[in-house]
Amino acid sequence: MARNITFFWCPVCNSIVELVENGGQSLACCNQSMERMKVKEKGEGSEYHLPELKHRDGLLYVKVGSKPHPQSDDHHIKFIVFVTKQTVRRSDIKSNSMASAVFTDKEHGDVYAYCSLHGLWKTSF
Repeated sequence: MARNITFFWCPVCNSIVELVENGGQSLACCNQSMERMKVKEKGEGSEYHLPELKHRDGLLYVKVGSKPHPQSDDHHIKFIVFVTKQTVRRSDIKSNSMASAVFTDKEHGDVYAYCSLHGLWKTSF
């Protein structure tokens, strides 16, 4: 089972925070509370946003979407995060780059992908 991680978003400057351990306080940015991001695991657009996983030779290959995701400057996958019981690993994705990443494989985990227009998506294994 993966550790619990929560993502927050600032509606003013679009900053995103990964909250790995909750100390019980609220998060603020730009003089207002940050909003907890909703995680999608299915639904409209999932063919472009859900992380797809392949386990091979001790590595976890992550590709976002069963169909290629647009990677333009204003609409792209910004990052992929792999969360296990003991680690949190992130791969930042640049616009005009493939929405994919490679991590050291584990038995269980959650993989998140963040789209600049359609939000946060997750696949668990």
